Amino acid sequence: MSLQTDRSSLAGPDALGVRTRLFGSCAVLTVRGEIDYGTVPVLDEALEALPSGLGSVVLEMTGVTFMDSAGLHFLRRLETYGLRRRIPVRALNLRRQPQRVMELARKWPGTPHAGKFLGRAVPAGVPTVQEPQ
Repeated sequence: MSLQTDRSSLAGPDALGVRTRLFGSCAVLTVRGEIDYGTVPVLDEALEALPSGLGSVVLEMTGVTFMDSAGLHFLRRLETYGLRRRIPVRALNLRRQPQRVMELARKWPGTPHAGKFLGRAVPAGVPTVQEPQ
């Protein structure tokens, strides 16, 4: 399976970009910019466009500079995507601001369980994705 797609919002300097790549049966969505109500549809489109038969999904968030409650809702949808397909999903390398949002929302019903869902490293078998600056 081979795939690379790029999607972006047209929200000006705070635009969100998502690059989707396949590495074997793992889809890696590399995200850059701000995740908010105006840009989260780009993430939803990327998730909906993933091919069937994947073995895992990684959301690489090193480039995410801001996330609000719309991002939390997307992370919940991502977790549900994995549960329905019985595949692991991970959100990796959150910067301080998105991490803080997750910390504040941890008691909110439906917030993804950080210990199983979030990480700072790439799971075994998934290559490190380096994006040009």
